[in-house]
Amino acid sequence: MKTLILGYGNTLRKDDGLGMYAARSLASLPLPEDVEIRTYQQLSPELSPRLAQVHHAIFIDAALTSSAERPGTIKTRTLQPRTSQPGSITHHFDPETLLAMAETLYGHAPQATLFSVTAASFDLEEGLSPEVNAALPVLIDSIKNYLFAIS
Repeated sequence: MKTLILGYGNTLRKDDGLGMYAARSLASLPLPEDVEIRTYQQLSPELSPRLAQVHHAIFIDAALTSSAERPGTIKTRTLQPRTSQPGSITHHFDPETLLAMAETLYGHAPQATLFSVTAASFDLEEGLSPEVNAALPVLIDSIKNYLFAIS
Protein backbone atom coordinates (compact mmCIF):
# COMPACT_ATOMS: atom_id res chain seq x y z
CA MET A 1 0.00 0.00 0.00
CA LYS A 2 1.83 3.09 -1.24
CA THR A 3 1.20 6.61 0.07
CA LEU A 4 2.27 9.69 -1.85
CA ILE A 5 2.70 12.98 0.02
CA LEU A 6 2.61 16.11 -2.13
CA GLY A 7 3.73 19.28 -0.36
CA TYR A 8 3.28 22.28 -2.60
CA GLY A 9 3.49 26.04 -2.61
CA ASN A 10 5.83 28.94 -3.24
CA THR A 11 8.45 29.50 -0.52
CA LEU A 12 8.96 33.05 -1.83
CA ARG A 13 5.35 33.96 -0.94
CA LYS A 14 5.49 33.68 2.86
CA ASP A 15 2.89 31.14 4.11
CA ASP A 16 2.26 29.78 0.61
CA GLY A 17 5.44 27.73 1.17
CA LEU A 18 3.84 25.74 4.00
CA GLY A 19 3.45 22.56 1.94
CA MET A 20 7.11 22.59 0.98
CA TYR A 21 8.29 23.14 4.56
CA ALA A 22 5.96 20.46 5.94
CA ALA A 23 7.01 17.88 3.33
CA ARG A 24 10.69 18.54 4.01
CA SER A 25 10.12 18.15 7.75
CA LEU A 26 8.25 14.88 7.21
CA ALA A 27 11.10 13.57 5.03
CA SER A 28 13.46 13.81 8.00
CA LEU A 29 11.25 11.63 10.23
CA PRO A 30 10.95 7.86 10.54
CA LEU A 31 7.80 7.05 8.55
CA PRO A 32 6.28 3.84 7.18
CA GLU A 33 8.37 2.35 4.36
CA ASP A 34 5.66 2.76 1.76
CA VAL A 35 5.61 6.58 1.96
CA GLU A 36 6.97 8.71 -0.87
CA ILE A 37 7.34 12.48 -0.35
CA ARG A 38 7.56 15.02 -3.15
CA THR A 39 7.55 18.81 -3.24
CA TYR A 40 6.26 21.07 -6.00
CA GLN A 41 5.74 24.78 -6.48
CA GLN A 42 2.34 24.02 -7.96
CA LEU A 43 0.24 21.05 -8.95
CA SER A 44 0.23 20.10 -12.62
CA PRO A 45 -1.43 17.51 -14.88
CA GLU A 46 1.86 15.59 -15.09
CA LEU A 47 1.23 14.35 -11.53
CA SER A 48 -1.90 12.40 -12.50
CA PRO A 49 -0.10 9.21 -13.70
CA ARG A 50 1.79 9.01 -10.40
CA LEU A 51 -1.41 9.52 -8.42
CA ALA A 52 -2.99 6.62 -10.30
CA GLN A 53 -0.24 4.31 -8.99
CA VAL A 54 -0.78 4.87 -5.26
CA HIS A 55 -3.43 3.87 -2.74
CA HIS A 56 -3.33 7.05 -0.65
CA ALA A 57 -2.41 10.64 -1.45
CA ILE A 58 -1.81 13.38 1.07
CA PHE A 59 -1.78 16.96 -0.16
CA ILE A 60 -0.27 19.70 2.04
CA ASP A 61 -0.98 23.35 1.28
CA ALA A 62 -1.64 26.75 2.82
CA ALA A 63 -5.25 27.92 2.85
CA LEU A 64 -6.81 31.33 2.56
CA THR A 65 -8.00 32.67 5.89
CA SER A 66 -11.72 33.23 6.12
CA SER A 67 -13.38 35.63 8.52
CA ALA A 68 -14.36 32.64 10.69
CA GLU A 69 -10.81 31.25 11.00
CA ARG A 70 -7.65 32.56 12.54
CA PRO A 71 -4.28 32.21 10.82
CA GLY A 72 -2.56 29.02 11.92
CA THR A 73 -5.76 26.94 12.00
CA ILE A 74 -5.10 23.36 10.88
CA LYS A 75 -7.72 21.79 8.65
CA THR A 76 -8.09 18.25 7.31
CA ARG A 77 -10.44 17.35 4.48
CA THR A 78 -11.12 14.15 2.55
CA LEU A 79 -10.93 14.81 -1.19
CA GLN A 80 -12.97 13.37 -4.04
CA PRO A 81 -12.24 13.53 -7.77
CA ARG A 82 -13.91 16.57 -9.33
CA THR A 83 -13.97 17.35 -12.99
CA SER A 84 -13.65 20.96 -14.05
CA GLN A 85 -15.97 22.67 -16.45
CA PRO A 86 -14.69 22.76 -20.05
CA GLY A 87 -12.40 25.71 -20.55
CA SER A 88 -11.89 26.27 -16.81
CA ILE A 89 -8.57 24.44 -16.53
CA THR A 90 -5.70 26.90 -16.16
CA HIS A 91 -2.07 26.50 -15.19
CA HIS A 92 -3.28 26.08 -11.58
CA PHE A 93 -4.68 22.66 -10.72
CA ASP A 94 -6.36 21.73 -7.48
CA PRO A 95 -6.07 18.27 -5.92
CA GLU A 96 -9.63 17.27 -6.84
CA THR A 97 -9.02 17.96 -10.53
CA LEU A 98 -5.80 15.92 -10.45
CA LEU A 99 -7.66 13.03 -8.82
CA ALA A 100 -10.30 13.20 -11.57
CA MET A 101 -7.57 13.17 -14.23
CA ALA A 102 -5.94 10.11 -12.64
CA GLU A 103 -9.28 8.32 -12.52
CA THR A 104 -10.34 9.27 -16.05
CA LEU A 105 -7.02 8.76 -17.81
CA TYR A 106 -5.52 5.90 -15.82
CA GLY A 107 -8.51 4.17 -14.22
CA HIS A 108 -7.67 4.85 -10.57
CA ALA A 109 -7.76 7.73 -8.13
CA PRO A 110 -6.29 7.15 -4.67
CA GLN A 111 -7.98 7.89 -1.39
CA ALA A 112 -6.90 11.46 -0.77
CA THR A 113 -6.69 13.87 2.13
CA LEU A 114 -5.79 17.56 2.21
CA PHE A 115 -3.96 18.91 5.25
CA SER A 116 -3.86 22.69 5.28
CA VAL A 117 -3.12 25.59 7.58
CA THR A 118 -4.82 28.95 7.22
CA ALA A 119 -2.29 31.55 6.17
CA ALA A 120 -1.56 34.92 7.71
CA SER A 121 0.36 36.29 4.72
CA PHE A 122 1.09 35.57 1.07
CA ASP A 123 3.44 38.56 0.83
CA LEU A 124 6.54 38.39 -1.33
CA GLU A 125 8.87 37.22 1.43
CA GLU A 126 10.58 33.99 2.50
CA GLY A 127 9.73 32.12 5.70
CA LEU A 128 6.48 31.41 7.46
CA SER A 129 4.44 33.83 9.53
CA PRO A 130 4.63 33.30 13.32
CA GLU A 131 1.10 31.83 13.36
CA VAL A 132 1.76 29.28 10.63
CA ASN A 133 5.24 28.49 11.94
CA ALA A 134 3.71 27.71 15.36
CA ALA A 135 1.17 25.38 13.73
CA LEU A 136 3.82 23.50 11.70
CA PRO A 137 4.91 21.00 14.42
CA VAL A 138 1.27 20.19 15.21
CA LEU A 139 0.58 19.70 11.49
CA ILE A 140 3.60 17.38 11.16
CA ASP A 141 2.40 15.31 14.13
CA SER A 142 -1.11 15.11 12.68
CA ILE A 143 0.16 13.89 9.32
CA LYS A 144 2.58 11.43 10.93
CA ASN A 145 -0.23 9.99 13.08
CA TYR A 146 -2.46 9.74 10.02
CA LEU A 147 0.27 7.89 8.09
CA PHE A 148 0.70 5.28 10.80
CA ALA A 149 -3.08 4.88 11.08
CA ILE A 150 -3.48 4.07 7.36
CA SER A 151 -0.40 1.83 7.14
